[in-house]
Amino acid sequence: MLKKSTLWSVLVLPTAVLAQSGKPEKWKSKINLAVDSTKVDSTKSYVLSTANVVANKTTIPSSTLRLGENLLVTPQNIQVIDQRLLNDQMILTTAEGLSRNVSGVRTITHQEEGSVGIAVRGFQASNLRNGMDVSGSFGPLREDMAFVERVEFVKGPAGFMMGNTQPGGFYNIVTKKPSGTNQKIAQMTLGSYNLLRAAVDIDQRLSNDGKFLGRFNVMGTKKGNFQQNVNHEQFVLNPSFKYNASENTNVIVEYILSQNNFEGGFSKYVYGTDGFKELKKNFSFSDPIMDPTKSWEHNVYGTISHNLNEDWLLTAQFGYVRSEMKGASLYANYNTIALKDGSDGIKKGDVTRNVSINDALNTSTVGQVFTRGKFKTGEVSHNILAGLDMGKKFYVADWSVAGSITDTSKKLPVNAKGEVVFNIYNPVYGNLTKNMLPVYDRSKSLRERGANYLSDYSYSSVHIQDEVRFLQDRLRLAAGLRYTATKKVSIANNGNEVKNEAFTPRFSVTGLLTPTFTVYALYDETFQEQAGLLLNGGAADPSYGKNKEIGVKKTWFQNRLMTNLTAYHLTKTNLLTAAGIDNPGKFEQSGEATSKGIELDVNGLINKNWNVVFNYAYTDAKVTKDKDPKKIGGMLYGTARHISNAWIKYTVTAGNLEGLGFSAGYEYQAKRATWPVVQDQKYLPDDLFSIDLGASYQKNNYHIALLVNNVANRYNYVGFYPGAWGYTHYGWRVVNPQGFRLNLAYKF
Repeated sequence: MLKKSTLWSVLVLPTAVLAQSGKPEKWKSKINLAVDSTKVDSTKSYVLSTANVVANKTTIPSSTLRLGENLLVTPQNIQVIDQRLLNDQMILTTAEGLSRNVSGVRTITHQEEGSVGIAVRGFQASNLRNGMDVSGSFGPLREDMAFVERVEFVKGPAGFMMGNTQPGGFYNIVTKKPSGTNQKIAQMTLGSYNLLRAAVDIDQRLSNDGKFLGRFNVMGTKKGNFQQNVNHEQFVLNPSFKYNASENTNVIVEYILSQNNFEGGFSKYVYGTDGFKELKKNFSFSDPIMDPTKSWEHNVYGTISHNLNEDWLLTAQFGYVRSEMKGASLYANYNTIALKDGSDGIKKGDVTRNVSINDALNTSTVGQVFTRGKFKTGEVSHNILAGLDMGKKFYVADWSVAGSITDTSKKLPVNAKGEVVFNIYNPVYGNLTKNMLPVYDRSKSLRERGANYLSDYSYSSVHIQDEVRFLQDRLRLAAGLRYTATKKVSIANNGNEVKNEAFTPRFSVTGLLTPTFTVYALYDETFQEQAGLLLNGGAADPSYGKNKEIGVKKTWFQNRLMTNLTAYHLTKTNLLTAAGIDNPGKFEQSGEATSKGIELDVNGLINKNWNVVFNYAYTDAKVTKDKDPKKIGGMLYGTARHISNAWIKYTVTAGNLEGLGFSAGYEYQAKRATWPVVQDQKYLPDDLFSIDLGASYQKNNYHIALLVNNVANRYNYVGFYPGAWGYTHYGWRVVNPQGFRLNLAYKF
């Protein structure tokens, strides 16, 4: 039989409420507040590893979500993607289909070589790392799974966490940390488009008494792309240390260096004159002459956890993220594409190209202190969560157009201005030389060149929540309040400091109908500062969000499988959108958006052989108020009206074929919003659909897996119609191409 690793040392007390028993004492939920403390024997803690093929449904969120509670009794739609599932699907970065595992979540394919865009319930999702908000105007850079332990998606404002994030929700990246298992994993991945990847994960005790632990992750990747003239090189270095100072206190320190060099810049969009998909998938506006864009990021995190006593835990965290990028992309000049044959030898599809600068700097310095604990007043139990959150974020970028591609010798086809002509229907690559590229002056500092984009923003926030429990914990009522104060400085408002503040409440009620079946209702608000220069020169106002949500949760098959059914209605005010191609760096602010929908999530084990992930979401997210009547009713950019995904895996657990597994999954999105949205054309004409098939085998410490994505080679894409941002042509990005990945791992 396969070794069935479990997390009993961490889960046994919090999951008591799930026990299938009618005895009254089973309702008494003994929550271990010190779930991350040294009271947990690290030698027995389970680390989801690359070589593990035994499914494990995670029902306890990480300590960075502050809850210390089983998800079954948490009045919020929270989904956890563990490392087992990431490995099965061979997801290497957060830009590679991570969202397929959660209802109502969609990855926005745009500049994903830098920072990934993920939409939840139609709104841009905030990016947290280890419970701290590090999202910015650019950055943080997309996460590589080499340093990721799990990803937690939280729907709605979630005022118990931050209170100043997007109303749709956020995703929390939980980084790998030492566990003292003395486990080492080496793996290599090969795949389509010359993918070569190697990674090592070493988790080790560094002292004989087990107090000092270390973990070291290193990864290197080199790969091409289905598009021409697009290549990537990435490197990750991630050491972390944990010191168990006493039975009640531990300290964790982490550092992450992530570097990514990518050829082809951000010019992945394809343009057409007659409709979508009229060009081959491998088309690109880029050229081999372009040097790679270089991006790199430094992360430093520190955590101190202390059990004050059996009932109270105190945690302090610090984080610093510095994301930088320097490079350029080759783009088509705005609306220069010829829509038909013309005079002077102009052919349909002729276009001129320019070099656009990709220089950016984004820093986030964040800190938080929070405590959770419990006490009683008579027969009523109180569970308290309180904390202080602070942060400072800086952003500056230079997105200038350096100039057009020219050829004074006229050896190449040129127009009357001497600009080199490129035809989308008959592309020619490799004939450009360096002297044809514009020379860009970087002698000025980035702060000076990017003054229009520069913003400096800070916030401080305090929060307290009390959950009272009645009827042997079967009925739970919670009320919370957060106060947030912000300061920002930018070119808006003539560079003067702008201050804002807000109180945001949170209320919830949870009923445990049986030990495995709960219902809940939630009301939550969010307040989010917005940095941006308006067309009139003023500063953007903050956005306010309100969320109303009801849901039912049920576990099945001895708590091995969990289902969530949720209905919600949320609003966001003061929408901030780019003012268009003619007003770079400026924004328009007006109106209100509403998102409402239904979400279903199924995740876990049916039995020891079958593991299943299934989700469906109906999302109606659109503009409901605006100064411009034409915008009312327009879908939000991160929306697909219907999204359904599934992943199922069968593993042989006995006999001669023990360790052999087969997996299959699909992605489906219907009535997808265009981006940018065009009022007369709400949906893309094609649905997104993809089928993936895989097989794996584990024997002793070896694990080998093969996965084929989009086996039918369907032409999937995202894009926009003529009229978006004033474009006269179609534009689209190819996504989810056919490809394979082969992974070999060894655990020692």
